[in-house]
Amino acid sequence: MVCLVAYDIENNRIRSKLARYLEGKGVRIQKSVFVVEIERHSIKRFMNKLLTFSEGNGKESKSDKAGKGGKIAVFRLCTGCQKNAVQIADQEKEFYIF
Repeated sequence: MVCLVAYDIENNRIRSKLARYLEGKGVRIQKSVFVVEIERHSIKRFMNKLLTFSEGNGKESKSDKAGKGGKIAVFRLCTGCQKNAVQIADQEKEFYIF
């Protein structure tokens, strides 16, 4: 299953950890937007992991996570949406069709 993941996280440490996690799972298409492909049987685990970042419950100290979680949105793309989705960019060398 292909998902589009977008986030708005204030805390630099949590945001950096989330970005590294998502880079390992998919492709960055904007500064805070990723396309990831997740197996159906592991979507619950993936969502729970994202929830820990959103709540600021990563391995941060108490001062780092005090109200510093953020918003994460996950959009599941159906097969039809995947076929119609394109990225158009003048400066990018890579062109993604997912």
